[in-house]
Amino acid sequence: MPGCFKKTLFALASLISFVSFILIVVAMGIPKWMTGKILCKTGADLVNATDPELVKFIGEIYYGLFRGGKIRQCGLGGRRSKFTSAFVVLGVTSFMAAVKLHHLTERIANFRENVFRFVILEERFEDCFWICVASATAHAVNLLLIAISEIHFPKIKTKTEEVNVTAEDIMY
Repeated sequence: MPGCFKKTLFALASLISFVSFILIVVAMGIPKWMTGKILCKTGADLVNATDPELVKFIGEIYYGLFRGGKIRQCGLGGRRSKFTSAFVVLGVTSFMAAVKLHHLTERIANFRENVFRFVILEERFEDCFWICVASATAHAVNLLLIAISEIHFPKIKTKTEEVNVTAEDIMY
């Protein structure tokens, strides 16, 4: 029988695992993992916009694992567009790497844009992204607690039966 310390650690690891599951479910339901501000560079260059006029050309973008959207401001008022993401296969770390290394926000902002070119002014990770990071950390702590508890799980043993074949069995 495991001692009180081992039982407590195992119970704590189970609780952390459950909390981590809840965090992942909550984070998956929120569409905004990344938000940012985009500048319609083409529109601003066409009218040679100065600093106070640039506000008319700054829009917003947001996206997550499953969907996203942007508000394009190209001097004619805001126009909304929504899209579905194919980022389901990305994990938390690869999501962060794709955003930073591959300039994912800029690529999404300029996707299917033939006339206007958008530049990213600002981007930030939202709360649901950090919830997933917390969940991954909880899983790491969970594994550490299980390793510390040193609970030996029972091994499954199969019984091997000897086959006794006699001459009578062969005859019938």
